Amino acid sequence: MKTIMVCIKQRLAGNSSCAGRGSVALANALEAQIASQALPLRVHRFPCLGLCELGPNMKVVGGDMFHHVAEADLPAIIAAAMDENVA
Repeated sequence: MKTIMVCIKQRLAGNSSCAGRGSVALANALEAQIASQALPLRVHRFPCLGLCELGPNMKVVGGDMFHHVAEADLPAIIAAAMDENVA
């Protein structure tokens, strides 16, 4: 089963973080979209993917990294994860 990693890092006040930019809500929305379509994907809430200043960040394991993710980007991230060439 393919995995999409979602950074959920919450840093101290005043520091950039994915969670501070809404990544937990994005992870919830991503899980809901995957479940509603019964897709063979899983979401792994990861403590940090680096590049906090570019967050929220998501990574398709074996594939692309996505920065500044918004809910409108989730279908494209799901499509990237479903790509046959991604491990």
